[in-house]
Amino acid sequence: METLYLEEIAKAISGKIIGDKEIKVDNISIDSRQIKQGDLFIAIQGENFDGHNFVMDAFAKGASVAIVSTEVDSNIDNTLIKVEDTTKALQDLAHYYRNKFDITVVAVTGSTGKTTTKDMISAVLATSYKTLKTAGNFNNEIGLPLTLFRLDSNYEAVVVEMGMRALGEIGLLAKIAEPDIGVITNVGVAHIEILKSVDNIAKAKSELIATIKEGGVAILNGDDDKVKDMDRLTKAEVINYGLKQYNKVRVLDVNSLANGTISFELVIRDMDYQETVILPIPGRYNVYNALAAISVGLAFDISLNKIVDGLKNFELTKMRSQILTTEDGLKIINDTYNANPASMRGAIDTLFDIGGERRIAVLGDMLELGDIAVEEHQNIGRILAEKGLDYLFTYGELGAYIGEGAKASGMDNSSIYIYQDKEKLIKTLLEIITANDTILVKASRGMELEVVSQALLED
Repeated sequence: METLYLEEIAKAISGKIIGDKEIKVDNISIDSRQIKQGDLFIAIQGENFDGHNFVMDAFAKGASVAIVSTEVDSNIDNTLIKVEDTTKALQDLAHYYRNKFDITVVAVTGSTGKTTTKDMISAVLATSYKTLKTAGNFNNEIGLPLTLFRLDSNYEAVVVEMGMRALGEIGLLAKIAEPDIGVITNVGVAHIEILKSVDNIAKAKSELIATIKEGGVAILNGDDDKVKDMDRLTKAEVINYGLKQYNKVRVLDVNSLANGTISFELVIRDMDYQETVILPIPGRYNVYNALAAISVGLAFDISLNKIVDGLKNFELTKMRSQILTTEDGLKIINDTYNANPASMRGAIDTLFDIGGERRIAVLGDMLELGDIAVEEHQNIGRILAEKGLDYLFTYGELGAYIGEGAKASGMDNSSIYIYQDKEKLIKTLLEIITANDTILVKASRGMELEVVSQALLED
């Protein structure tokens, strides 16, 4: 982060300085445990915590100033900036800071694939530009501003991921980041518990495209009708990608290779271009993510050779389709970052593409599905039975319906293990596995199934 003066900070967030107005700040934190000397601490009020309770801790660790919205210790003699809402102050300051730089901002959202797409886009841009990207899951109203504060004048591009759970949230994030390029990966049923319909989910995602101005670029999954129709919301250039012939960026053939990678024939309309592309990860669904990244590369006028090289060398965010192999040959697909019906089906396809002597799935709850939750979990079980899964382990109340669906579709009950206790699941799993098995581990983030992957590696 580059230096900000206290008076410009106060002006940007409509705050009142109480104390020393000459302070300069070159780092911002919302976590008192991570404060370093001279930091600006913002006392965020969350559902389960209130940063105002830690203002004194922040100062004790060296913070030079704190942004607050309520009264703190009356005996405090450190510098404060008083605002009405500290979360809004964080967002307003991030927006101000973003506009200090002449930089191209790429924003990515969608029901599935946005994190992997963000990683791929960053790898493509990094071939030609110094690029910052969202770290981990910093994709909400708090995380996105913190990502923008990592900018400095050395960066030429930034790729931000935008998550949401309700209408208006993507619009807010877009207002903060002011993206020049917007990418929509797809519209599915993730978050339907809150938004109630796929149309509402599409409306929420489209808030990003509505903010892309003339002169910018909207990059849309042309195979998803809900996404393709968003082109009417912007005067920006539109690049459609997908498998269908009318897309500008598309593929002819997709192949899963024995080493857990994917190859496809890339075609760019109006450019007389066709080339074989290798992705260093499994999962046919990742072809769509790659096409989105290629489209962004084209929008940046990066040569196709560099774009293809970037895709060959990109690195996934942890717990996203990670292929882990133990010394005795056990393969673990660690995909525990998150889950919804579409990503679950894609991960199952990957399990069967990779193969192995036996295929085992360890699956947990897919959250935020509302009234369709039971049916969607049963459907996953049906798919597993039809594909001929060798063993199924489920965890969680909803996960049990996966087992129920598998059994109802003809899977042998002796191959189905349903648990509400993670430790018992791990114990039984370790007793069953043998060398050269392939195991998929996947669930929504809140189920914390990565401990299963870790146990398999440590065994």
